[in-house]
Amino acid sequence: KNDKVKARDIYQLILKKYQNIENISEVQDKLGKLNMAILFSKTITDKDALYEVEPGNTLISIAKKFGTTVDLIKTANSLKSDNIQVHAKLKISKTKYKILVDKSQSILTLLGDSDIVKVYRVSTGENNCTPVGTFKIMNKIIDPVWYTEKAIVPAESPENVLGSRWMGFNLAGYGIHGTISPEKIGQQATKGCVRMINAEVEELYTIIP
Repeated sequence: KNDKVKARDIYQLILKKYQNIENISEVQDKLGKLNMAILFSKTITDKDALYEVEPGNTLISIAKKFGTTVDLIKTANSLKSDNIQVHAKLKISKTKYKILVDKSQSILTLLGDSDIVKVYRVSTGENNCTPVGTFKIMNKIIDPVWYTEKAIVPAESPENVLGSRWMGFNLAGYGIHGTISPEKIGQQATKGCVRMINAEVEELYTIIP
């Protein structure tokens, strides 16, 4: 009946109770699309706050207060600029996100407060070289420059393997990024980073602080 929140809750229940059903990936896909539709809209759920802008607030200060991103606040509230009015009411996500990368299945799972938000297909390192461990995202770059051993490859170059976004770990040289080779998604094909389709890494970049 076009109630996205109720539909989301039902799909989450299916995922928690019936892990062995044949079409589990279809359920994950539908849940992911619903979660994105809700997250990027003005729909307020139990995972959001309706925040009234106070004097002196900026989008950056509000994002830091709630542990979210300026991009997500702007997208969810259809804001065209960083300017906000005092007493305006904004939808702010309160969800705490984690990312789980499963090298054996070449998937990246976005978790919000321990619930599955969306599952993405990714590429990881050739010969299993993507490091195992728990890392933090320390920096985020739009249209990153690629620094190789031999050259500096500008963002606009068709040779720049990083694609449209970079999210760097607290392990130098490693991170999550886009791609110029979408046909290799799902394979062990990188030098150790986690590689995503550009449209999907841009989606993740909007959400993850």
